[in-house]
Amino acid sequence: MSEIVLPAPRRLPGLAPVLSTQVRYQLTMLIRTPRALIAGLIMPGLLLALEAGKKEHVTMAAAAPKIAGLLAFSAVAVAFFIHANALVIAREEGVLRRWRVSPLPAWAYFAGRIIATVLLTAAAGLVLVFVAMAMTGLHLTGHAVAGLLVADVLGALALTAAGIALTPVIPSAQAAQPVLMLVYFPLVVLSGSFGALTDLPHWLTTAMTYLPAQPLINAISGVMQNASGPLISAHHLAVLVGWAVGGLLISVWFFAWDPHRPRHARRAGAGTTVRSA
Repeated sequence: MSEIVLPAPRRLPGLAPVLSTQVRYQLTMLIRTPRALIAGLIMPGLLLALEAGKKEHVTMAAAAPKIAGLLAFSAVAVAFFIHANALVIAREEGVLRRWRVSPLPAWAYFAGRIIATVLLTAAAGLVLVFVAMAMTGLHLTGHAVAGLLVADVLGALALTAAGIALTPVIPSAQAAQPVLMLVYFPLVVLSGSFGALTDLPHWLTTAMTYLPAQPLINAISGVMQNASGPLISAHHLAVLVGWAVGGLLISVWFFAWDPHRPRHARRAGAGTTVRSA
């Protein structure tokens, strides 16, 4: 009697291959999104070119706040607005529900989205900085470049987490852009992305220092002007890390995988269930 040889069981991939595959997939999806490239790179680049063409001679002290503001504008657009908008659309179209029932762990899906968003935000920021340096003729030290990366990564993490935390209160894909715009425009304008505002009330100026955009601007501007100081100040670090951790905790507790159903639809479904029973 011949012996039956069973095939060796296939080994499941480890955490690192699963995560790296998800990061590559999400990064590819982001790069193929025209809005991400337009809002994160093309629009800030055009504004940078217009700003650089106004003056023939620019100093680092004058250029740093403007470059930092455009980098924050790019980060808020990609990490907050586009990421949160895409997440709501994926939820309402049932994409998140299908991911949830797949073998992929939930943490790997979100980690892949967050890492891909942070990588794209940081890459766009570096491109904008190098373009700005080429236009103005200024130079950055290795310390300043490291500080820019630290600030950009922390800012992208904070903004991404804040965007995910906001998605549970957005009821539909149609409402995503209007709701996000209510946060996006005040955050960008009042934080000083297009120039410092001097006539704001004191309480509003203080409040903006505890939101992610202004600490990101100040951190980038500070490291560009001070080549020998710390990569990021304690206040800016605490604010950005606090938003990242707080946003992720809120997301873990309240995030919705399934599409939102209108109240009348839920009532109708409940009534149908009772009658059929």
